[in-house]
Amino acid sequence: MLKKMPKLEAKKIKVEVDVKPLSVNKVWQGRRYKTRDYLNYEKELLFTLPKRKTITGNFEIEFTFYLKNPYRQDLDNFIKPLLDILVKKGYIEDDRKMIYLKAKKIKADKDKISIKIKDAN
Repeated sequence: MLKKMPKLEAKKIKVEVDVKPLSVNKVWQGRRYKTRDYLNYEKELLFTLPKRKTITGNFEIEFTFYLKNPYRQDLDNFIKPLLDILVKKGYIEDDRKMIYLKAKKIKADKDKISIKIKDAN
């Protein structure tokens, strides 16, 4: 019989990735199918994000999106796809446990995403 490994827990995570954020408008094709853009974005982030311990329970999160042209897309459209990937990567246990969100976009020479997650338990 296999024993379940306990989840590693963290109090804070801070990471930056040189990846252009993907808008939720480019995530779904029709009603149920993830787009090729989203699948590529997810694959790139899962590969690029370093392994971290999981924050369990309630958490606070801060996103900073550095963009060459920050006025082309709505800020809120970047958040949901990224949260889903953070769950899949194991940074957070469940995005429903987010109790505080801060997000901003900044004009920059290079596209990247800064992510700060804090345990709120």
